[in-house]
This record gives sequence, structure tokens and C-alpha cells, in this order.
Amino acid sequence: MALDPVRDARGAPRYRCICDDCGREDTVAARHGRDGSDGHGQAVSKIQRLGWSYIGKRLRCGTCEAKRKVEKMAAKTERKTPAETAPREPTRVQKREIMDILNEVYDHDRQCYCGGETDDTVAKVLNVMPGWVAGIRDEFFGPGGSNDDMAALGDEIRKFMQDTQARLTAAKLEVESLEAVISRVSSMSKTLDQIKDAVGPRNLVRVK
Repeated sequence: MALDPVRDARGAPRYRCICDDCGREDTVAARHGRDGSDGHGQAVSKIQRLGWSYIGKRLRCGTCEAKRKVEKMAAKTERKTPAETAPREPTRVQKREIMDILNEVYDHDRQCYCGGETDDTVAKVLNVMPGWVAGIRDEFFGPGGSNDDMAALGDEIRKFMQDTQARLTAAKLEVESLEAVISRVSSMSKTLDQIKDAVGPRNLVRVK
């Protein structure tokens, strides 16, 4: 398994990332529940920022990904003819490669990319134009305006806004309550002053 949910010595949630090509391991901080699945997308996003690649279910470290790209480029260069050096449209082979990866990283039911994948990440792996990926994805799969990471971030933002609004409402109610108390105390203070003014002179007369 390329991504294993683990915990460090302090019990903090982590994901152990294992390169499927060379076996190299790295660890990133990411939440996970009992089944270890809810932080999978977060772990993928973080390991990708460290130079790793994750296409479909295959995880590669930066070194192995760079090696794979070099080998792929060399193979493509060998079979290219001068007319194919700068094609305006993807070749049949490129279309099949794009379709193969889209079948792995695009969720047909939810109509969005899995994890942190986008048209650009797919194009980068295959070294093709992002527009080619977008055209094939749009025609045969669905819209590409979202993915799991964006959806998760959207959920976090909505929850934050809801929590903040609830706290703001509670704070306003507290302010109103305090203002009412201050008003009552102020009224009591004025009444006390009036009593002092009324009682003071009569006491002075009695003393005389």
C-alpha cells in the first residue's frame, strides 16, 4: 500500500508514503480516522508538494518520477518523425494515454477529479498540452472545475463560516445582555443619588 496511516511517538496522525518504484519512504502530517481514509487526499497533496507524484494508485518519489519522465521522453523522441515534432492535435497514442489516466484519476459518479489531480497534473505526467487533456476530459468524462482537495477545502471554509457566524451571534447576545445590566445599574445609581439628595437635608434639619 503506497499510503499507510500511522501515528508518531506522540500519537499525532501521519501518513507513511512509500514509493512504488524504489521503496523509498517519507512521512507527512495528515489527519485520519479509524479506517485511515479521511486524510488520504490531504496526504497526497502534501507529498506532491515535496516533489512526489501520485497518478491513479501509483506513488513515486521525486527521483523515480524524474527517471520515468526521462525514459518516456526518450521513447517518444525515438518514434517521432519530423512532422510529429510539434503536432497541433494529440496523436492516437497520446489520446489513449490521456484516456487511460483519466479513467484512473477521474470520478465518473461525482463528476470531479480524485485527490489533488487536475488537467494540468495529468498533462504534466504525460508531457502533453493541458488543453488536450481538458478537451478529452470534457468530451468523455465531465467537468474539471473541482477535485477532492478543493471540495474538502470548500467544506472547511463553509464550516468555519458557520462556526464564526454562531460565535458572532452569541457575542451580540452577550453584548445586549451586558448593556441591559449596565442600564439597570445606571438607573439604580441615579435612584440612589435621588435618595441621598432627598434624605440629606432632612437629616441636617433634625440635627439642628
